[in-house]
Amino acid sequence: MKRLIYLLILTLPFYISCNKVLDTKPLGNYTGDDVWGSYPIAQGYIYNCYSNIMGNLIRWNYDAITNDIADGAWSTDYQNEKTQQIDKYTDEGWNNYGNIRSVNLAIQNLQTAPFSTAQKNTLLGHAYFLRSVIYFTEAEKFGGVPIVRNVLGADSNFQIPRATLKQTYDFIISDLDSAASLLPAPANAASGTASNGAAWALEMRVALQAGAYLNDNTYYKKVVSAGDSLFALGYYSLDSYTNLFNSYSTAVSSPENILIVNNLKTNTSFDNTPMQGIVPNGDLGTDKQTATSLKLFPLTETFEGWGAKWPTQDLVDDYLVTDADGTEKTWDETSYITTPGYNVNKMMYQHRDLRFYATILYDSTSDFNNLIFTREQGNVSLSTSPINGGGLSGSGTSTGYLFRKYLYQDQGKLWYSDPVNFCYSALRLGEAYLNYAEAEYMLGNYAIAAQYMSKTYQVHGGFKNPIPFTDPQSLWTAYTRERNVEMVLENGDRYWSLLRWGMQKSGGLQSGYSNSAYVIPELNGQMHGIHISINGNSYSLFNLNETNNLPLLFTAKRYLYPVPYSQIQASPVLTQNEGWQ
Repeated sequence: MKRLIYLLILTLPFYISCNKVLDTKPLGNYTGDDVWGSYPIAQGYIYNCYSNIMGNLIRWNYDAITNDIADGAWSTDYQNEKTQQIDKYTDEGWNNYGNIRSVNLAIQNLQTAPFSTAQKNTLLGHAYFLRSVIYFTEAEKFGGVPIVRNVLGADSNFQIPRATLKQTYDFIISDLDSAASLLPAPANAASGTASNGAAWALEMRVALQAGAYLNDNTYYKKVVSAGDSLFALGYYSLDSYTNLFNSYSTAVSSPENILIVNNLKTNTSFDNTPMQGIVPNGDLGTDKQTATSLKLFPLTETFEGWGAKWPTQDLVDDYLVTDADGTEKTWDETSYITTPGYNVNKMMYQHRDLRFYATILYDSTSDFNNLIFTREQGNVSLSTSPINGGGLSGSGTSTGYLFRKYLYQDQGKLWYSDPVNFCYSALRLGEAYLNYAEAEYMLGNYAIAAQYMSKTYQVHGGFKNPIPFTDPQSLWTAYTRERNVEMVLENGDRYWSLLRWGMQKSGGLQSGYSNSAYVIPELNGQMHGIHISINGNSYSLFNLNETNNLPLLFTAKRYLYPVPYSQIQASPVLTQNEGWQ
């Protein structure tokens, strides 16, 4: 049995999956000496850490806290956060110390492991990288957290106070610097594991957030420095947005991806992917579709999703249109809106940013083998007012739109239990370019910022013209719009970006922030959807609350989540964040 398990680890694929390499009972029989005395077993241990930790970098539905996404009738993900129905008892994921202990065990034991220097350095690099992922996730949510650098034993003092916000971010960046110096170059890194490029890409993300919360340009300079190192590799290049997000085969091999999480169908089913939550539920009978809808807009085949997340008009508004004069405008500023004889499709949805078509499904488009209609009595729109669609299952869109991003239509219609391959982009070049642009903007280098934000704008958006620099405010408006359409559904980027930009306006996380910091308008008030007439010739926009019938609510105390009261009770040295006492 011992040799069989050993051979299993020897042949472990170099990808992250739902398999827990060391979670089987026989492997628990191995001693520490067994694990750290054998490179293949130690490598398996690290891969298991990846499996447990990398979810922190692929929180695809976290943007549901913003006005970009409305919950479907069958979903309440992050609804309490979005409408601020949380208090000091809420736990937003404070206790990640089991994973921290796992990587600390690796760091401690690898120092003296009988491996070659190259083997030891590579595994140490992975451990430092993974520890930075955990602590960054915690810092984003809670600010300063207790830092555990070593393996705690039975006799250790577990009453560890919170580090300051600066100490926490400096610790994360130090780990990433260590990882970058130890990890292999991208060409030599196993798929699904970090390279030195991944360490630099994550450091850009971390330092950008730190610069805003600490109001310190030193961190923006770190973003630029890490970006220079990443770009100097010359290994990555921008890909088409469709390749990244609309097909598994092109996503998993995309030259833009710096780090992926690759879930294989051997242990992944449709309901374990975002696709289950963005596909509606529809049938060919009157139990799920009105008689009028069945007559006017019949489905060719059923939809077997759960309809959990719908894009809003607020998100759609950010996808620019190339007008007849060749310039980019918002849809409501174009000549198409007033062109006689144009229906809604021609008025609103033609000549858009290419990412619109890779991200959004709208009225009169194809979804798998169906022609879908989101209009009044449409076959994928909710039957309730004000959208007045034809869907009776509760799973139709309430906004007039569905997501196409992260939907692999080339795999055909799927049942929830069907096996499926799925690839998440955890770190990619497009984000790195935008992080670089934001840092340069904050340092006052506006021309460089415009240059780097234009890269995704032109390659992914398909626009002929670069983003112009006329004045700082116009450039900032263009940047925030560009980032929204580029990064939606990727690790909650919209939410964390709105917090970061609010901190920039507030001058950082200062004492008294819960009463004085900038209140973010995009996280307050109602969302918006579109009602399209049954003939498709006219439209109206409407206001929309969440499914708990509440609007979005954000007060300044939510720049940090509460430290769970249960944790403060267990460890009285912990302090509570402002406004959550």
